[in-house]
Amino acid sequence: MNDKGGRRRGRQRTKADFRFDDARLCFAFVGTLADRGTDTPFERLARPNDLGRWSVESGCTKVAPDCTESDLDHARRLREAIQRTGQALADGAPPAREDIALINSAAAEPTSVPELSADATSVRWHGDRVAAVLSMVARDLIELCCSEHRTRVLICGNPACGTPFVDTSRAGARRWCSMKTCGALAKKRTYRARAQNGP
Repeated sequence: MNDKGGRRRGRQRTKADFRFDDARLCFAFVGTLADRGTDTPFERLARPNDLGRWSVESGCTKVAPDCTESDLDHARRLREAIQRTGQALADGAPPAREDIALINSAAAEPTSVPELSADATSVRWHGDRVAAVLSMVARDLIELCCSEHRTRVLICGNPACGTPFVDTSRAGARRWCSMKTCGALAKKRTYRARAQNGP
C-alpha cells in the first residue's frame, strides 16, 4: 500500500513508484515517464498492471481495472499528448491539433462515478474500466485549460525532469514540479557545491 506521495509504506520510495506530490491529476499522469530530459527516460508504466496500479494509487478508482497492452499504448499516447499540451501552455503557444483531438477523445468516455458513504466520511468509485480513469485524467487537463491557472503552467526547473506543473504560489516563484523530489534534489546539489567550494 502506498501513501499519497507514492511511497510504499515501510520502505524508501524507488524510481518505479508513482509521484503525486503537489501535482494535478493530469500532470501526475505525465510523471509516469521519469527523467524526460535525459537520454534514458524511465518508464513507470512498463506493463499493463502498472497502469492498473496507477489508477488505484491516483485515487481515480478503488479497484485496479483490467488493462491490456492496447490500453497501455493508448494511455502512453494520451500521456504524451498531455505533456506536449502542458509544454505549449508553458510556452504560451497553441497546442497541436492532434494532441487536442486525442485528449478530447479520451475525455468523451464516461468517467467513474463517485458515491458518498452514508456518514459522509468516504467516497467509493463505480466504474472500473481503464477508459474511465483516462477520461478523468483528460478532463482534468481540460478543466485546467478553462481556468485562470492555464497561464501558470510551467515546466520543472530540473532539466532531467521536464514535467509540467501549475504554480499556484502567491509569489508565482515556484520552480519545481515538487519540493519533495526535484526541489529537494536541487537543494542537495546547491549544498554540496557550497561545501566543495568552501566558505
